[in-house]
Amino acid sequence: MTRFRLLGPLEAVENGEPLSLPGGKPRALLGRLLLDAGRIVAAERLVEDLWGESPPRSASKVLQGYVSQLRKALGAAAIETRAPGYLVTVGPEDVDLARFESLTQSAREAADPARRAELLRDALALWRGPALAEFRNEPFAFAAGRRLADLRLNALEERLAADLELGADSAVVGELETLVAEEPLRERPLRLLMLALYRSGRQAEALAAFRAGRHTLVEQLGIEPSPVLQELERAILRHDPTLDRPPARLPARSSIVCVGTELAGLVAPLARGEKDLLLVEVPASASELSACAAGLEQARARLLGEGLSVRTACFTSENRDADLARLAADQNAELLVLGDSEIPKRGASPCDVAVAARPDLAFEPSGPVLVPFGGAREEWAALELAAWLARAHGLPLRLLGTEAREDRRDASRMLAAASLALQRFAATTAEPVLVAPGADAILRESRSLLVASLPAAGLDETRQALVQGTRTPILFVHGGPRPGGLAPEHTLTRFTWSVADA
Repeated sequence: MTRFRLLGPLEAVENGEPLSLPGGKPRALLGRLLLDAGRIVAAERLVEDLWGESPPRSASKVLQGYVSQLRKALGAAAIETRAPGYLVTVGPEDVDLARFESLTQSAREAADPARRAELLRDALALWRGPALAEFRNEPFAFAAGRRLADLRLNALEERLAADLELGADSAVVGELETLVAEEPLRERPLRLLMLALYRSGRQAEALAAFRAGRHTLVEQLGIEPSPVLQELERAILRHDPTLDRPPARLPARSSIVCVGTELAGLVAPLARGEKDLLLVEVPASASELSACAAGLEQARARLLGEGLSVRTACFTSENRDADLARLAADQNAELLVLGDSEIPKRGASPCDVAVAARPDLAFEPSGPVLVPFGGAREEWAALELAAWLARAHGLPLRLLGTEAREDRRDASRMLAAASLALQRFAATTAEPVLVAPGADAILRESRSLLVASLPAAGLDETRQALVQGTRTPILFVHGGPRPGGLAPEHTLTRFTWSVADA
């Protein structure tokens, strides 16, 4: 398997040995494709990114020639031609940028500062130098290189903040001083430096650092430091006790509750980091408890071997839905996953609920996760869960919206806005796909998993058709009473169930 290194000079490595790559534009083309590894990049976009506003007339043919050169170096299967362009066929662990983003996302989810610092150190160790520096003259490289540099700086700041939480005040001063000198207009490194100096008993130097930073901002930008930075200066002057290092505390773990071991393979990757997986069985009678408990223990042993934190519970119930809701609340659950061919009535739940309407279908992570999305507020919980599942399994995420019709425009603008929200809040990108209304168009799309919203009224005709026609697992999701999530305060233009016949 070929692995690609983008965080520094571009490299392709196979079995530990570097491959010989072509130079010039073909090499730049590989770098550009790797920025969207595993996703299709349109040929028109590639022409613009390689030649800017003045491409040669034969740009499309030249691009094909570059692809041929790369295939000779990497193997014919390394780059696929797929309308409307090309994609590099790699797994999530085969590109250092993807591994970096995965590690930093895991760090953001970790409540324990020691774990957070460890993950961020692993992520930063992937960097071997400035990304895309060798392509500085290519039209695409400046903005992309700046974005990657910002990702690295954000990770470095987060790691230094985690070290401060762990009490390494004096140890990080030198590193923070260097970072402030290199990035004098970024306020967070200055804030961390002031805090580290103050906690190290160097109050005067902390205040001097603030004055130097303020002078830079005023001289170069004509602005005063932010209110947060100014308040930190005042807090240092008055020896505010809130600046002292917070006491160590045990992080509160949240849970993913999965009812039925047949869904464990789908759900388990969500329980990494500071979450645990709670496997539950609710047998029909007490005589089945022993067999259910044995099955749960087998599943638990297998998942423990994968480094997951797993607990099990087995009980009978006269009111299954109410008891499961109570269990989810008691266990601080973020998600309750049910395997039910009969969709339960929507009731009060302390968390998001996902119902696997076809628990008989095995999950095979071989294709994208599809989300039919119409922009209504109740659909965002399904979109968010689909994003977490796609990222956890290293699968592409595709958003389905309706094609244009005589009476309305297509859903591409809404899908773009949803994709931007995913990138901001879930560190996940999504490919928009326009389809005809109705279940048939969805079922024709290749997929590993289909995730859709669960209306309060239950399954409508379109959703019932999806359940009957699907050959891959399908989840119906409704949101719990949690604040926030991805949904904007004012939802986007609503397409009344983007896949329904209307």
